[in-house]
Amino acid sequence: AVVSTQSTGGIAKKMGLKEHDQILEVNGKCVRDWTSEDLLSEFSECGSVVVVVISVEDRGITDLFLMASREHDLNYLWSLRKLVKLSICNIDFSGEGLDISNITTLLQELIVTNCSLKCVTQIKGLGRLRSLKRLILTHNSLTDLDERTMLKLRELTDLQLGYNLLRNFPDVVTRMEKLEELSLIHNQISLLPDEVVQMRSLEKLHLDNNVLTELPEYVTLQLPQLRALTLENNKLKPNTRSTQQTRSKFYYKIGL
Repeated sequence: AVVSTQSTGGIAKKMGLKEHDQILEVNGKCVRDWTSEDLLSEFSECGSVVVVVISVEDRGITDLFLMASREHDLNYLWSLRKLVKLSICNIDFSGEGLDISNITTLLQELIVTNCSLKCVTQIKGLGRLRSLKRLILTHNSLTDLDERTMLKLRELTDLQLGYNLLRNFPDVVTRMEKLEELSLIHNQISLLPDEVVQMRSLEKLHLDNNVLTELPEYVTLQLPQLRALTLENNKLKPNTRSTQQTRSKFYYKIGL
């Protein structure tokens, strides 16, 4: 409910609300779909009223960062219609997960780090973020990516999955046509699939601190846009043809 023109002595005026302030919660109840009549009824029936409001200025927020102490603010994300970047850190979502199903679909960057996520399906509503360009899910407990969810993110260009529990290269990323940067550092990946050659837009690939034993030639020969490849702290064999080509063709870091 949004505060409209206030009459002298009206309830909103007495509560100190300003024109176009948005009421988010009344006495612990979410009022997202309430009408003005519902609000008046609630106000008249209660001796005291606790109201959570977002000002017209704050409704224009484009960048929001939430940590554990601000967890309750997740209930109000629907009110930030201009939000383009959301960062969430140090909140445990291992149980019920993170619900962003009511967030604006204009969001372009989502960061959820150190939140004990085991799978991307725990982020409810992720697939509806059709404008998302950057997704950072580092320092979680991911073991795989849900194909159906990830393929809905058609505008994604940057995917950061470092510091998780991935044992296999996530095949679904090879079908994400606009992906330009992929980071899989600090996982347990031992093999690159042949399908990597399908990633025609890929410019940066970061595979440091995995357990790779070899670098297939197609990585260096068949990815036309690739200009940065990092492989530090793997188990690559020294002086192989593929690593020699990597040394001469790319910006690289290889720990041998």
